Amino acid sequence: MQRILGCGIVLGTLLVLSLIAVGVMQHRTSLQGSGVGLLRTDVALLLVYGLAGLLVWKQRSRSAATAAIVGAQIGLLVGAVQIANHLIEAFASTRPFVLIISPVLLTLALLGTAGAAAWERTISLALAVIGGVSCGIVATLMMLCFAISFNLLFAARVDWQLREAFVASSMIDPGGFRVRNILEASSEILVRMPIFAVCLAFAGSIIHAWMSVESRRMLVVAAGFLAPILFAVGASALWHANAIERIARPPFVISGVLLAGLALSAAYPIWSVLRASRGRSSGAVNS
Repeated sequence: MQRILGCGIVLGTLLVLSLIAVGVMQHRTSLQGSGVGLLRTDVALLLVYGLAGLLVWKQRSRSAATAAIVGAQIGLLVGAVQIANHLIEAFASTRPFVLIISPVLLTLALLGTAGAAAWERTISLALAVIGGVSCGIVATLMMLCFAISFNLLFAARVDWQLREAFVASSMIDPGGFRVRNILEASSEILVRMPIFAVCLAFAGSIIHAWMSVESRRMLVVAAGFLAPILFAVGASALWHANAIERIARPPFVISGVLLAGLALSAAYPIWSVLRASRGRSSGAVNS
């Protein structure tokens, strides 16, 4: 399984690089201005991803390999969520707020779960972070492979969706603008997803480690009541941000993501600890 994961990351990296190369070769105008810098950034970041795949492939530590595999399995779910969100965004002209925010919240929950689940298997915060990184890498490569392929295959539809931004730009080739948009979006997700994965995986593992102490069972129950409240406050902040002017959104978006992310990172640890407690209680009764 370890070698399959490492090989998959390397092949996924090569596929993304190939798709980017195809787009750039078809529309060389995408390299005008800042396009060259974006391409270099994407290539450099993808080389780091490929190196991570090689490290997983050659990893000799069983605990580290286990953490990476656990994270990758959850990363498949995160990638599927991102692909579904991309399809909805591509084919739904207008989306209710629920469809906009649901994939974001589900992604936050899964990234936190990756860290908590990796800690549960390895009892190591450092390895839990590795699990989160593995989750982010797999999800990012899945998303980029699909999104770039979609943009190249359905070029006319994507050009129509980007028509207003294209008119506002200084470019004269809509295809070049589309590929430039691919390069820019790729550089953003290649950086952002691993950062989110590390932060949320670390939060999930810390919460799970804290809750796993036997003397804190009552606090776990209290956290089970507190987490939904934090989530509701965070979701309300995001809902409010969606209803106000863009310039006034950042404080509400940041606070909403932090509160919702913290609450969702606690979801798996709370469930896991309560399940373990009930299992021990049932075992004691039966004996």
